[in-house]
Amino acid sequence: MKTDILALFETHASGNRAGQICQGLGFENSFRVDVVGYSRGIWLLWRSGIGDMEIVESTDQFVVAKLRTGMEIVNMIVVYAAPTVIRRSGIWDKLAAVVQGLVGPLFNGGDFNTIVRLDERSGDMGFRGNKFTWRRGRVEDTFVTKRLDRVLCCPHARLKWQEARVTHLPFLASDHAPLYVQMCPVVGRDPDRRPFRFVAAWLTHPSFKELLVASWNVSLTTPEALNELSVKLKQWNRDVFGAIQKRKDGIVRELQIVQDALDLAPSDDMLSQEEVLLKQFEEVLEQKEILWFQKSREKWVALGDHNTKYFHTSTVIRRRHNRVEMLRNDEDQWTYDATKLENLAVQYYKSLIREDRECLNRTFTAIEVEEAVRSMGKFKAPGPDGYQPVFYQECWEVVRESVVRFVLDFFNSGTLPPETNDALVVLIPQVATPERIVQFCPISLCNVLFKTITKMMVLRLNRVIGGLIGPGQSSFIPGRLSIDNIVVVQDAVHSMRRKKGRKGWMLLKLHLEKAYNRIR
Repeated sequence: MKTDILALFETHASGNRAGQICQGLGFENSFRVDVVGYSRGIWLLWRSGIGDMEIVESTDQFVVAKLRTGMEIVNMIVVYAAPTVIRRSGIWDKLAAVVQGLVGPLFNGGDFNTIVRLDERSGDMGFRGNKFTWRRGRVEDTFVTKRLDRVLCCPHARLKWQEARVTHLPFLASDHAPLYVQMCPVVGRDPDRRPFRFVAAWLTHPSFKELLVASWNVSLTTPEALNELSVKLKQWNRDVFGAIQKRKDGIVRELQIVQDALDLAPSDDMLSQEEVLLKQFEEVLEQKEILWFQKSREKWVALGDHNTKYFHTSTVIRRRHNRVEMLRNDEDQWTYDATKLENLAVQYYKSLIREDRECLNRTFTAIEVEEAVRSMGKFKAPGPDGYQPVFYQECWEVVRESVVRFVLDFFNSGTLPPETNDALVVLIPQVATPERIVQFCPISLCNVLFKTITKMMVLRLNRVIGGLIGPGQSSFIPGRLSIDNIVVVQDAVHSMRRKKGRKGWMLLKLHLEKAYNRIR
């Protein structure tokens, strides 16, 4: 594999001696040696021609380097922490101070000689390959494995190299596995498989409502009208709405020209033009923020705070976290091929049992249809048709008649038009780095039209569900929380401790899998 930068640890050589070793091994033919270890023996080598490297700081446990390639700057910190707690106690404060002083994208990796809990990780790039990077022992009784090596990056680096990934290579001569970082790996994608997605930022464009009214065909069924509208929206997005970032850059350039002219000769026309451009700039910022808020799936941050960078970072991290790149098969072998991964999932979930849907006999009304639509979260993940609830809620006066007719026709006839209940099956990882298909929870992303039908049933069942579900079931019932079980357990343990006498007490902890996690 082609390597541009190579870090070697625990070489037990430094200074001139290390340089002599590199020359003797022929590294100078493909690498230029800049840092040759110190007391810990860290070597940092890079390939000639990719840029110039400057050593910012070097200690006995880490080396800080800055690589310049053209106009770009990449900061790198190579760490080889001491194996004992006392000797590495001050490294974290030193690293924190160094990171604070760096500007630009940063990659920080190496042998940290310590482990952290999964929920403590921050900026971890994840990995492919075996879970552990260090092992010791030749027999089962003494065999120990840990993840001591990792690579971290800052949000700037994650945004710049969104496909960057870390691979744990096989153990060879060392008790540590090599870590291979690819900044721009080759990722094969079929653009034709990317489905249509309604963009909430379209709603802010002044010509959107006009396009909707002109394009919405009331003579068609709602799914047919949505399909026809999606084709026109794609064309409108290319021709009218355009790329938000390009429009933003264009407005900034025009503003610069106008403001330069105002510095030379102020005029009412120029001031009016500047006011128009500033208004357009605010509109573009709002559209960009809504776009990335919609993609990020973040619910706790309100719109209007110009959190575009945060939303963008959240989107990249969520996409990387949700992507299934490899899994172990039944023979405990890693599977990377996309077709084999798809077949693995199909084989595992092919025995899913489809539950019968309960049908209510009472006549539904148009008011209940609107109530169901309004009760959905605006930016809930869309189904196969690509439309989110925000489209229906913001355009209800236009689509109301068609949607109400479609939903009530189903309840009156009991017949569901083809493709209405189509869904996208998405695998949600239940652990930080899933290795097997059983570590995913399947969920179905349904179209809003289908969710409206089921939501109407749910809203009606909510009135009587309290009498149908036992008091011991805490989740998924209004007014009940899973945390209630913790309170009950704590109260039981407290009571047991206060019990006196010869009669003993016992508390059993049972681990029950959720029914929808493993359906067979």
